[in-house]
Amino acid sequence: MTKPKILCLHGFGENAELFKVRARNFRAVVGDTADLVFLDGPIDIGSLHMTTGDLVDASIAREFTNLGWWWMRRGRSFEARGIGKTLDFISKVLTEQGPFDGILGFSQGAALAIVISSLLANPSDGPLSLGNVDHPPIKFVMLAGAFQLEVPEYEYLYKHTLTMPSLHIVGTYDTVVDPERSKIVQGYFDSPDIFEFVGGHFIPQSPKCARVMRAFLTQFIPALGDSKNEQGTGSTDVAAEAVAVSA
Repeated sequence: MTKPKILCLHGFGENAELFKVRARNFRAVVGDTADLVFLDGPIDIGSLHMTTGDLVDASIAREFTNLGWWWMRRGRSFEARGIGKTLDFISKVLTEQGPFDGILGFSQGAALAIVISSLLANPSDGPLSLGNVDHPPIKFVMLAGAFQLEVPEYEYLYKHTLTMPSLHIVGTYDTVVDPERSKIVQGYFDSPDIFEFVGGHFIPQSPKCARVMRAFLTQFIPALGDSKNEQGTGSTDVAAEAVAVSA
């Protein structure tokens, strides 16, 4: 049986290898039940040094390539520089490595995940396009620290409600992406599952977050319901673990 395939999109200023470290709780939950494809953003914005915490369990060099999916320029108008190049790249990945069942996105990668999902579910004649890519709509998304692509000419992307299941991971003390911005994004989905945690701009490494992710993913990866990972996170009802914003 073919394993489900999940596209994994890092945040601004990161890369695929660093995101593997940041998403290690997610990777531990999934194990070998799905194929995870971590992409490097095509926009090179220089180099930075990782913190000591980022280097834990990492087999990558201390200096790494600093990548993104677009540059957000704010002047007389808002402009997402490089997004056309990114969508051309994504279209090629979807064609050559797809089909993908779901997307995990963090921060800018989460914003991109929403754009991809919208373009596949509701093709239009708007300024953004995945070209003639032949790929089915995304079945689910997992978004951490998500926000809207805040460019007026791209607002059409958010006019249609996205019906695929979605899990939104939100740090109540996120100072990079205000939780209110993530709350706006949640409203674009038909029935969002929401997991709030006390913390900032990251994917939690806690057992509770692992249980939530497992419960959500079991809908699409049946093998997860038949096993437990090393943290003992068995199948759990996501509604019982996630925090509803409306509560």
